[in-house]
Amino acid sequence: MKTIHLSLVIACLLLLSGCTKDDDGQDANQNFNEVFGGKPYKGTAIGIRSQDGVENYTWNGEGRVALIEATADSVSIVFMADFGELGEMNFKVRGKYDHSTYRMDTTDPNIFFRITDEKITGAIDNAQQEMAFEGTMKREMTTMRMRVSFKEANGPFPKGSALDLTFDTHRTTDDNDNGEGCQMRLVPIWSPSGVTMGMVPDC
Repeated sequence: MKTIHLSLVIACLLLLSGCTKDDDGQDANQNFNEVFGGKPYKGTAIGIRSQDGVENYTWNGEGRVALIEATADSVSIVFMADFGELGEMNFKVRGKYDHSTYRMDTTDPNIFFRITDEKITGAIDNAQQEMAFEGTMKREMTTMRMRVSFKEANGPFPKGSALDLTFDTHRTTDDNDNGEGCQMRLVPIWSPSGVTMGMVPDC
């Protein structure tokens, strides 16, 4: 099969608002960033392209999930799919957090990303694509399915095609590896306002 090179890097970098929620079984002295930040999650990433309901290409690679750029009440979460010579796909979102909840909300109800009670939900709808997110984030495991429906052609994705990108990642938290040894690298980021450059961890 012909090799397909990817240049798609998907992100949502928006102004955010936060909310509060009662603690859900975690240490009352730990906030969301302390529980889920630190050592990155690592595992697999699988991308499946389909058109007219028929799957016609599959990418298999390494998946990573990390919390970066933390402040006292906000943090970025980046989902990274590395398919080697075929390219990579990265999704980065920034949101507000409290003890148990993470939220990226906007004035547009069609654009949000939330982690509540360890459940991931989200949606982005714009002129180029429609995205939907679902998954689970736990202290030692993060899984997410991201479905992108392309309203306009983009690289290897024709107009009307879809991408299902799934992450299955894990980590152990019983050692001293807190992720601080990760190096940051600059990659292209595709946001609703166009392609920009952004930093993601390489670890």
